[in-house]
Amino acid sequence: MRSFFVTCLAVSLLLPQSVLTAAAAQPDMSAFTARVLELTNAERQKAGLAPLSPNAQLTNAAQSYSQVLATSGCFQHTCGPVPNFAERDGQAGYMDWTSIGENIAAGYPTPEAVVAGWMASPGHRANILSPNFTELGVGLVSSGGKYDTYWAQEFGSRPGAVLNFAPLPIAPDPATVQPSADAAPPRDDGSSE
Repeated sequence: MRSFFVTCLAVSLLLPQSVLTAAAAQPDMSAFTARVLELTNAERQKAGLAPLSPNAQLTNAAQSYSQVLATSGCFQHTCGPVPNFAERDGQAGYMDWTSIGENIAAGYPTPEAVVAGWMASPGHRANILSPNFTELGVGLVSSGGKYDTYWAQEFGSRPGAVLNFAPLPIAPDPATVQPSADAAPPRDDGSSE
């Protein structure tokens, strides 16, 4: 059974005033997106979960969608000419998935800030800590749109996908693992399959 895990930071977006007023220097995009993967995997490790492997197709989908968010004036999971993220991931070449998900954010100037923001949001945290995901792509566009910095994470899992990292041997502590995104109530954006 395929399942979507969609969360929308737009609903719970809290932008620090300093983010809105500070002029951010142009970041090193590849270093920033690599750092988001590193920080995401650190959060997963704290919960006893295997790290996510970087995936080029998901990265292309995330980068493309970050650009849509920065240039369209729309900040939702349904922006642009391809409003369904499953179709966007497919167009980027990510096929035969069993689970996919997406996190978006705007206005966070650093990888540390965006991952902290996602971890403070229950739905985004559920995506980051979902044991259903094995791969990740991260996108970033800076110096554009209302919030200046736009991020996207595209999560996925495919049968037979090989992890680039050895799974962690630590069993999750039930007291620290968040409920699976499978258990989340349906979102009003109809994102289940």
